[in-house]
Amino acid sequence: MTHTDEQAKTALITGAAGGIGRAIAVALASQGWRLMITDRDEAALRETRQHCLSHTRQVQTRALDVTRQEEVVDAIEYTLESFGRLDGFVSNAGVSGVVKPVADFPVDVFEHTMAVNTNGTFLCLKHALPALQKSGGGSFVAIASTSAIRGRAGLSAYVASKHAVLGLVRCAALEIIGTAVRVNAVLPGPTRTAMIDAINEMARQGNTEGREIGRAAAAPYAQPEDVANVVTFLLSPQASHMNGAALVVDGASTVA
Repeated sequence: MTHTDEQAKTALITGAAGGIGRAIAVALASQGWRLMITDRDEAALRETRQHCLSHTRQVQTRALDVTRQEEVVDAIEYTLESFGRLDGFVSNAGVSGVVKPVADFPVDVFEHTMAVNTNGTFLCLKHALPALQKSGGGSFVAIASTSAIRGRAGLSAYVASKHAVLGLVRCAALEIIGTAVRVNAVLPGPTRTAMIDAINEMARQGNTEGREIGRAAAAPYAQPEDVANVVTFLLSPQASHMNGAALVVDGASTVA
């Protein structure tokens, strides 16, 4: 349902410069949401804004590194100053790391992957939940991965970080019971984005069998819009009794 200007709700999206984040932004814009879209890549973020402007004029951008607490706080405060409220928060920013066995995995890459994917989600939860409550309630959606519920050889940092993201979501969901805020996770399987292309290229370079990472033979790639549709549902009133859920969007790849 499209909101009128008087009813328009506001969402902040991290990692909105492309892929799943851009698809979520466009999907929400098409439903009349007012948007604060954030990312480290400001040039690509402006491209996302152009995609959204065909649906709504109320789209603002903000540079954001989710590993920096002061930038997370600033982005949320800027959203409240610009739009007066925060009704939805999508924690989507993430990195894949590299594809290497645990014994060969670079420590600095492991730490950076955890910093962005796990610490970033923690900082977003920590500061977004009070803002959502102050606005009268809302929905926080973390983009995890099917890597949150399975192992993948060569992707120890990514898998560990996404397991942690799901753990954070489940803890926060229990802590906000009785408020008007909900916290859920979406777990995409392999999705046609630049990230999965990069992962597969690394896998081909280091895997003599040349296999793609984490893809069941029977499961086609999702499109970013497939994931965005689930996120928009979780942000909507139709998901009002969903809290602590982990919705898998993977074409059955985790059951193959």
